[in-house]
Amino acid sequence: MTPLGATTLSEFLSQPEAWSSLLRRLGDGDLTPGFAPADHEEVILFGSGSSYYLGLAAADWMRRRGLPARALPSCEILLDPEAVAGGRNCLAIGLSRSGRSSELLLAAEILSGRGCPVAGVSCTADSAQLLAADHPLHVAEGHEDGLVMLRSFTSMLLTLQWMTGTAEDRAALTALPEAGRRLIADCDGPVAALARARDFDRFVFLASGASHPLALEAALKIQEMSISTSEAYHSLEYRHGPKACANARTLVCLSTLSDRAHGLSLARDMAELGAAVMVVGTDAAAYGEVANLVLPLPGALSPPQAAVLELLPMQLFAYHTAVRLGRDPDAPQNLSRVVTF
Repeated sequence: MTPLGATTLSEFLSQPEAWSSLLRRLGDGDLTPGFAPADHEEVILFGSGSSYYLGLAAADWMRRRGLPARALPSCEILLDPEAVAGGRNCLAIGLSRSGRSSELLLAAEILSGRGCPVAGVSCTADSAQLLAADHPLHVAEGHEDGLVMLRSFTSMLLTLQWMTGTAEDRAALTALPEAGRRLIADCDGPVAALARARDFDRFVFLASGASHPLALEAALKIQEMSISTSEAYHSLEYRHGPKACANARTLVCLSTLSDRAHGLSLARDMAELGAAVMVVGTDAAAYGEVANLVLPLPGALSPPQAAVLELLPMQLFAYHTAVRLGRDPDAPQNLSRVVTF
């Protein structure tokens, strides 16, 4: 009998090998963008769902390297005429696993009509998005057969990080495949055990800075795979109202904060409310006395450089939660691989 979510699990486990292949191509110059964000006054990344959160993560990475980037959901470009000003030296970068999302294609037309050259980043060869783009970029390593975005998200993010990073960044990114293999091997058992430890029915992801877009993506993975209630907040914002819903059936996943004292205080508060606490990040070991599970990431990496690693335990927790609830991540209710209209 095929286990629940067999395709999803296989694609999750394949990520370090996909990154390794992708980094070889990037390093050899076989995958080149044809565009230079630094040559533009503004860089707009756009997409829908996971691809929008990918855009947020990539825009944050670019801003930290002096590039004027921001991310928008594709639908806002359609629905808000003032979302993008005309007449600027703007580069638009559309993000889509399939390259067939209706909102993305329509947003690309609008941006092109306002004089923005449009780059398309997709994991599907010969997609409508890539065929129409001024600068098509096919990230083949991110192609997936499953419904939820896992390998596609991390592969497209890694591609954009490499293309807009420094030499120091690129050296750090080359360590990710081996670090990913070790992390998966180390965390699978503990993450599965935590997912089964209680009848969790509420899932909260807290993060700040470069990790916040990853918290949004992780909350979406829980929703998609396990059909459960999940939320994401900037870390300390959770104290301002949302914590009213926390109890013993709540799992809080906290990405480590740059200020350890604030992070430990927040983790203690969540534990006192009865919630189980999972901590992920380069400083996770410091939370050992308060958290139910700590998952340290390599300390040599900055949080932005470790982004694709940080997502792995969260994706895995979503998968094991779905299995606990008897839900099939390969075929979630109400969802399709591509939203078209």
